[in-house]
Amino acid sequence: MFNRITVGVTLFFMLCGIILIQSTNAVPKNGTVRVSGDNTWVVYVNGEKVSESGNWQVPTVNEFKLNNGSAVIAVYVHDAEPGAQGKGGFLADIILDDKPDYIGTGEEGWKCEIGKPIAQRNDGWEKVNFDDSDWETELEVYEKFGGGIWGFGAGTMRQVLNNPDCEAHWVWCGPNDGADDIYFRYTVGQLPVEPKGKLTTSWANIKSNTM
Repeated sequence: MFNRITVGVTLFFMLCGIILIQSTNAVPKNGTVRVSGDNTWVVYVNGEKVSESGNWQVPTVNEFKLNNGSAVIAVYVHDAEPGAQGKGGFLADIILDDKPDYIGTGEEGWKCEIGKPIAQRNDGWEKVNFDDSDWETELEVYEKFGGGIWGFGAGTMRQVLNNPDCEAHWVWCGPNDGADDIYFRYTVGQLPVEPKGKLTTSWANIKSNTM
């Protein structure tokens, strides 16, 4: 009888340990965000500017740490040709840890807003606690990386976007021959304090819905 109790208690604690390890491993700790924009872009992670560029054929790559599995990616993209003279585009992906868990533009969870040039904006749109609940959630989705009007630059871009290969789509906020100054946000995980008490979509839910 004593041996059975001992074995039962041992199995119980082993099971609890396995569950705890799995729960811990389920929370991403490190991330990489890769971005390209037609024509120029600025990238923020958790409110801090991490990169900017004006050559869409050379994506920027930034590694970042997640706070309890959460982070906010914010990107401003400017289309240099005014209005219908040019076609804007935004391409990005987020890779979490080493599996990789992959989130690309064209998937659910990205938000966008048409705005004024970034030099004229000071409302903290890039900050973690910014309320983006009224931003657009249905982005205009264009060709997958490698195709469409940006296809001719894919060979050069693949020199950066090759580990893993990019599976994202080019996107915009509304028709890409309209507004020229677009803001994008993606929240990885659930923030400790949600704006106005609203829940964000967790990275785990997004992955399960897209698999």
